[in-house]
Amino acid sequence: MFNARSFNAEPAMQSAVEHVRASTQLSDLTVQDVQLMYTVCAFETAWQRHKAPSVWCRFFDVNSLSALEFAEDLEYYWNDGYGYELTHRIACPAIADMFAAIDTPSERANATFYFTHSGTLLKMLAHLGVARDEQPLTHKDFGKDRRWRTSEIDAFATNLAFVRYDCIKEEPRVLVMHQERVVRLPGCPQDDDLCPLKTLRRIYADSVERCDFEALCQQAAN
Repeated sequence: MFNARSFNAEPAMQSAVEHVRASTQLSDLTVQDVQLMYTVCAFETAWQRHKAPSVWCRFFDVNSLSALEFAEDLEYYWNDGYGYELTHRIACPAIADMFAAIDTPSERANATFYFTHSGTLLKMLAHLGVARDEQPLTHKDFGKDRRWRTSEIDAFATNLAFVRYDCIKEEPRVLVMHQERVVRLPGCPQDDDLCPLKTLRRIYADSVERCDFEALCQQAAN
């Protein structure tokens, strides 16, 4: 969490805190207080989306919201995303289960559903290579373009789908969708929405053949 903590001392975050202190007339608010207010603003607005935004949102301006959004992105990046390889490697059982469901010679169920928390979905997205930036996200990257935006890739009711297509004259292919939008995964054809199943198998072979979850957890503990 070095980067997330370090960003708290950056000018953008300090300016956001000062803005909220001024707008609330509470001079002793901490960074943690302001982050909690930001979270309440977001959740209440989402829960009551047919009503006016949460009253907590009125204490922020665009600049302070941008800084707080980046701080949250940093935290998720290093906790659940690309910050450490081990973090997203532990999503391998979910990848293996996906292949077990869609690539089996025996009779398959029409659909298989998993329900989980956002942290697992973020690990899964990172494991697949979705929303990956060229360079690791650090506390010095505020204001730069980035693909890792949790407000876009990990919103409420985030979902990820793998749909198998059995074609008469072609090998099975897979449509990958995130938030009901087509995703072309790294290593798959970038000019076609469908990815050959055997290509997916090759790309994520380690996720199936070398997925020792218990060993990965022991590595994390050490």
